[in-house]
Amino acid sequence: MSTRSVFGVVGVCVIWGLGFALMKVGLRYLPPFLYVGLRFAVSAACLFPLIRAAGVDWRVPREARGSMAAIAVMLFLQQGAIFWGLTYTTAGRMGVIVNTQPIITAVLAHWFVEHDRLSLGKVAGLLLAASGVFVVFRESFSVANGMTRFGDLLALGAAVSWGAQNIITKHTVKQIRPAAITGWSVAISSALLLLVSLVVERGPIPHRPLDVSFLGATAYIIFVATVFGFVLWTYLIERNNPSRVTSFCFLTPIASVFFGWLVLGEPITHDIVLATALVGLGIFAANYQPPAAQPSEARMS
Repeated sequence: MSTRSVFGVVGVCVIWGLGFALMKVGLRYLPPFLYVGLRFAVSAACLFPLIRAAGVDWRVPREARGSMAAIAVMLFLQQGAIFWGLTYTTAGRMGVIVNTQPIITAVLAHWFVEHDRLSLGKVAGLLLAASGVFVVFRESFSVANGMTRFGDLLALGAAVSWGAQNIITKHTVKQIRPAAITGWSVAISSALLLLVSLVVERGPIPHRPLDVSFLGATAYIIFVATVFGFVLWTYLIERNNPSRVTSFCFLTPIASVFFGWLVLGEPITHDIVLATALVGLGIFAANYQPPAAQPSEARMS
């Protein structure tokens, strides 16, 4: 990976780590499916004018429409599970579990991405990350909190959806530009999320009067984490092997635990520290390759 790509991945990881804490701030005001649906609707409204102004072809070729729909559905499942899960579990726990997605990406890449084969390191990383997830669930079982466990399970489902989305995206960027993929995926998933909200979410909305905290958190989530973060992430997936990009994602669970403590006052327990370390080491072990072992990627960067 080039130095520019490395800085880009690190930046996205920190941005998304803070995003988990700010999502929980926003969920104090709006129910999960409505909140994420509105987030994506506003993001799409911002993205398409930017795409046109940049002269990027936003059209989806007929032969790529199935893949584009699959990416949108994976994003719908991923974000719906994240926001729903955050109503039950902490931002730190969500960040740790969701960011096992690089391990899922690395394993799937073996079967579906050329020059991205499964290795002993990836197997070791999978075992380390699985141990980290076990520690998180052990903690939720120890406090006998069934709803916390439910939130953790939603986080795990989100990780699986994200890993599958990364692989589909890697192939789809050969036919559709990264910004267009982001624009269409958030537009389609926003419609699905708002439909779910209309069917299942009841009660007084908003839960409390909207204030500066809500507006600040929501602006960050929409413009920084979504519009900027997802476009940059898709670009990085296009330019590099997916498993190399996600090898730096060990930073995101660390950032999510830190910002969960800093912004929300969430406790940093021994188990969450251990789980964060195991998941981080797993991501690194699964994706690390010596520079000399990456001739194919050197041509891609």
